[in-house]
Amino acid sequence: MTYSFFRRFAAVLLVAFFGSISAQAAVEGVLASKPSKRLAIVIGNSHYQSARLQHLTNAVNDATQLSESLKRLNFDVLTGLDLSSNGFAKLFDSADRKVAAASAVVIFYAGHGVQVQGENYLLPVDTPDPETLEKLTAGAVKINDIIARFSNRERQTFIFLDACRNNPVGKGASVMDGLAQVEVGENTFVAFATQPGNITADGSGDNSPFTTALLRNVEIPGLSISDMMIRVRNETEALTAGRQVPWDQSNLREQFYFTEQQVLDPAQLSASLSRILSDPAAKKKLQVELASNDLQTAVLIVGQTLRSAEISAPPGASPGPAGTQLASLEGARQSVVSGLETLIVGESAAEPGPAKATDLARSIQTELRRLGCYRMTVDGDWGKRSVQALNDYYKNTKRSLSATEPTVELLSDLFLHSGRVCKDPVIVKVNPAKVVSDAASPRKKGAAGRKPSTSQRSPSSRPAAAPPDISGGIGIGGVF
Repeated sequence: MTYSFFRRFAAVLLVAFFGSISAQAAVEGVLASKPSKRLAIVIGNSHYQSARLQHLTNAVNDATQLSESLKRLNFDVLTGLDLSSNGFAKLFDSADRKVAAASAVVIFYAGHGVQVQGENYLLPVDTPDPETLEKLTAGAVKINDIIARFSNRERQTFIFLDACRNNPVGKGASVMDGLAQVEVGENTFVAFATQPGNITADGSGDNSPFTTALLRNVEIPGLSISDMMIRVRNETEALTAGRQVPWDQSNLREQFYFTEQQVLDPAQLSASLSRILSDPAAKKKLQVELASNDLQTAVLIVGQTLRSAEISAPPGASPGPAGTQLASLEGARQSVVSGLETLIVGESAAEPGPAKATDLARSIQTELRRLGCYRMTVDGDWGKRSVQALNDYYKNTKRSLSATEPTVELLSDLFLHSGRVCKDPVIVKVNPAKVVSDAASPRKKGAAGRKPSTSQRSPSSRPAAAPPDISGGIGIGGVF
C-alpha cells in the first residue's frame, strides 16, 4: 500500500509539474502573439559625474512622469534613468527586440546634449570632463544614429528632445549655441524643446517648461500630433515668458494620435457641455477652441479647466449648476440638442439664417472627420461628399439613414459617439472619470512659432481637420 501511495503521489507531482509548464507556455504564447503595437523609449539623465556638467533636477522627473502617461496610453514603455554609455546601449538593445512588432515608436530624452561640428550628441551621466571634444563625444550618443536605427518607412517614429540645457565647453569654431539640423528619416518627427540659437530652462518646479506642456496635452483625447505640438509650443512660450519656443522637423506620411479611440460616458460628456454653456467665460473659450478642434475635443479641453477649478474649490463651495447629472443616454441626447441649439443655431427657435446653417454644416463635417468618415475640406458646404460621409457613418454603425441634411439632432448624435467609426483605430481606453481630471490651458487662437512647410505629408488617416504644417526647418549649429 505504501508503494502504491508513493507511486500515485509521484504521478500527481509529475502531472502538476508538466501541467504548470504547459500552462505557462500557453500564457507566454498568448503574450507573444499579442505584442504591443506602440513602443516608447523614455530617458532622463539628471546626475552627471562631471562637475562641468550641471546637475539637472527635473530630467529624471520628466522621464518618470512621461513614462506613466504613455503607459496609460497603451504604449510598451522602456524607461532609462541616469544612463551611462553602457546603459544607453543596453536600453537600445532591449528596444531592438521589440521594435519589429511596433507600429509607432516614441523616443523621449531629457538631459544634457551638445552639438559639435554639425552633429548632435546626447550625453550619458558618465561623460568625462570635457577637456577635449574627442573626450566629450567618445561615449556620447549621436541623434542621427538614433534616427537611422529606429526610423522606418512602414512605421512612425517620434523623437522629443528636452535637452537644450547649458554649454559645457564654451563657444568656438566647432561648438556654438543653437540647434543643429538633423537628417529626418522617413516617416519621422523630431521635436526640440527650443528654437535655434537658444538654451532651455530645467524648470523651477517638478518638470521643465517643455515637459510640463507636453504632459498637459499628451493625454487629451483626439489631438493629432500637429495640434498637440501647437498647444505645447504656445504653452511652453507662455511658461517661459517668450524665452523658449519649441521647434520641430517632420517627414511624417500620415497624422498620428496619442489617444485615437476613447471610451467616454455620454451623460458626462453632455454634462460637461451643459456646464460650459452655463459659464460665459467657459463658453467663450469653447468658441475659441472650435476654431481649430472638433466639438467633442473642444468640450474635453475646456472641461478640464472647469474640472480643475472644481477640484481646487474650498469645502462647502456651492455645487455646479443644476442639470449636470443625467440619468440616461436619452437624457444626455436631449440635453446636448438643447445646448447645441444655443451654441450654434442661437437662442431663437426660428429657422437659422444662412450663416448659422453653414456653421451647423461645418460642425457636422468636423465631427464626421473625427469619426473617420469625412476626409474632405471642412467648409460648411453640404454636398454629395458630405452625404456620402454621412452614409458611411450610418453603414459602419449599422443603423438606418434617417436624414441627409444637417440638423442639430444629427450633430448631437455624432458628438456623443466616441472613437473612430470608419477606420479601425489603435484602441486606447480612457477612464471617463479621468478624462477631465488634469488641467490644461485653453488654446491660444493661432499657431505661434509656426514656420513654412518643408515636410512631405500624405492625407490624414484620421478624421481631424487638415492640420497646419508644423515642420519648419531647424537652424544650423548649437549646444543643447
